[in-house]
Amino acid sequence: MRQTTTRTIPPQSESALRNLAELFPNATPLRISILVSVARGKGHVLEESTVIEFGTSMMVFFESRLPLELTDKLRLETSDRSLRIDAVVVAVRDGASRRGIAARFASEVRNWIIQG
Repeated sequence: MRQTTTRTIPPQSESALRNLAELFPNATPLRISILVSVARGKGHVLEESTVIEFGTSMMVFFESRLPLELTDKLRLETSDRSLRIDAVVVAVRDGASRRGIAARFASEVRNWIIQG
C-alpha cells in the first residue's frame, strides 16, 4: 500500500498575487467575481472572467491571463452590474500561468464595499 501526504504549497500565481497585495498594507481579502475588459487596436476587446482577491478603497487585485501591462485601461464589471468601473493597471507580477494585477479605480466608486 502506497502512502502519500498532502502538501499545501500555494501555486506560484497565487503567491505572486499575494506578494503583490502585501505591498499595499490596506489590502483586504475579498472574493468578488468580475469580468475584465481591455481594448486592443481597432475596436478589438479582450475579456476574461476572474475574481477580485484583495481590495482597498481605490484598488483591486486579481489574477489574469490577459496580456495586461502597466497603464492599461480596464473595465471591471460584476455580473449584477453593481460594480461597473474603469481602472488602470498600476502593478503587475508574473506567476506560473497567470499574472497578479493591481488596478486603481479611475474614479470614486460610490457603492464599493471598502471605504477610505
